[in-house]
Amino acid sequence: MNPNAVYHLFLLFYSIFVAQASIKSHDVRNYMGTRTPYRFRSNKDDSKIKFPECKDTKIWMIIRHGTRLPSAKDISGMNGTLKDLKYDILLAHQQGKGELTAEQLKRLDEWSTNLDVENQKILTREGQEEMVLLAERMKKRFPNVIKHKYNNETFLFRYTATERAQQSARFFTIGLFDRKNAQEVLFHPATKVDPVLRFYKHCDKWQKQVKKNSSTYEEQNAFGNSLEMNNTLESISKRLGLNTVLSLDTVNLMYKICGFESSWGKHRISPWCYGFDKDSAEKLEYYHDLKHYWMDGYGHDLTYRQACLAIKHMFENFSGNTGPNATFMFAHSGTLLKLLAHLQLYKPESPLRGDAVQGDRQWKTSHIDCFASNLAFVLFKCKDGDKVLALHQEKTIKLPMCDSELCPLDRLLKYFHNSIYDCDYNDMCSLNNNDTR
Repeated sequence: MNPNAVYHLFLLFYSIFVAQASIKSHDVRNYMGTRTPYRFRSNKDDSKIKFPECKDTKIWMIIRHGTRLPSAKDISGMNGTLKDLKYDILLAHQQGKGELTAEQLKRLDEWSTNLDVENQKILTREGQEEMVLLAERMKKRFPNVIKHKYNNETFLFRYTATERAQQSARFFTIGLFDRKNAQEVLFHPATKVDPVLRFYKHCDKWQKQVKKNSSTYEEQNAFGNSLEMNNTLESISKRLGLNTVLSLDTVNLMYKICGFESSWGKHRISPWCYGFDKDSAEKLEYYHDLKHYWMDGYGHDLTYRQACLAIKHMFENFSGNTGPNATFMFAHSGTLLKLLAHLQLYKPESPLRGDAVQGDRQWKTSHIDCFASNLAFVLFKCKDGDKVLALHQEKTIKLPMCDSELCPLDRLLKYFHNSIYDCDYNDMCSLNNNDTR
């Protein structure tokens, strides 16, 4: 073939690739915060991960539950607020207002909801499939440590006392062993108080000083009341053809349902996503990131210090010759985010503030804490000593305290010495007379 023809053919394919990448990056479903579909973040490459003169011998993995239904409050909002809003939008467009296309209006017109508040937060079918596929890929990556046959001495499965975590664990085992053999799996009994998987729920000091402290939400509230957010609300309302500007509460509900409904099916986009463009979706994403930064991340050191209980659990398993070879634990968004902060991952250069969007921040929950988000550590026995590989969202990462992705276990044990040996939950979380804040 003529060299010029080859060159022009290359340019054609490259332009198509760039265009497709641009379309994907402008898909508002990429900016749904903790409700972002996992299929947008998962690593489809399930090739075996291996290193010269090393052998994988243990794995410790913590997994956020798969895609779930909304909370009772949001289901009520769907059944009330959004149903009414749907007809307001359709009426406005009949009067020639708004910017939605005919196809978008058709999809919105066909939208209905029959969710029952009694089914709040249960795992969806897509969430089940996420777990099965995640397990199948992890099994292929580490076939030496994740054996194809179940043994209750070499495997440990643990979940919080919630339906979505329990069902996520069950479907994960189906991906590991197949449906018949998965029936033999024994699960660690779930407890209401779980200091490893949901430590923050019963940390009284954290509950009072962080979660229930109004100052935790100051930056989020500041951004919610900012000119930038007001302009965003006006833009969304104009796009929908409405005469009045929607409240932040209503737009926030649209944003959340856009994420939920889009996560429920591989080729699905919720009609409530049509109210957003990339810019407005990013504004709502930042609004939620402010909350998670100050409540679940780097905003208060107690928030991530208490995650030492989970880190300690992992290192105790890796440091001994006994115990399970494969540990899989199923938890929640709050668990994963606090763990990531404890590991000093995705830390912004400066604290997130409500006066301006930090567009280039690392702390983006759409990327680091979508549905089925996961964090894994794999212990390798190497000729030059034990080493640990970390993976987040199934992708290998370099921990900040390490020089390379495959990090010496001794180095990690030294760095996390306090997390292992000075992790007193009662001392850390108990309120005393001096804790008046």
